[in-house]
Amino acid sequence: MEREHYTILCVEDNSMNMTLMHHIFKKIPYVTLWEAVSAEEALDMVYKEQPDIILTDIQLPGMDGYEFLNILKSDHRNCNIPVIAVSSFAMESDIARGHEAGFSEYITKPIKLKSFLLVIDTVIGQLIKQTEY
Repeated sequence: MEREHYTILCVEDNSMNMTLMHHIFKKIPYVTLWEAVSAEEALDMVYKEQPDIILTDIQLPGMDGYEFLNILKSDHRNCNIPVIAVSSFAMESDIARGHEAGFSEYITKPIKLKSFLLVIDTVIGQLIKQTEY
């Protein structure tokens, strides 16, 4: 059975990038966007109420996106949450490193809206398939 609503936690310390995320997701009625400006803040939010999907920048103040991902994946309560990297590190080696680290997807900045929305729809589709079994 398909759910009617999804929560996405966006971990982003740049206010302009966060504003862009709000503009994108306000047009998607079945998604609620949560925001955190650091990985540490995001971890607190994840442990209190788990989001369905996490978008995270790689270059964050304090803990970076890779360390954040490792902490999430090491905890059985969070290890199945899809985590998508959204990063300005756009070299092929950066993308390969992100996939090797375990990110579900790796989106480069500047964001291309159509491909970004396709990734979000694909990940939500995967969540729907998981709940069907």
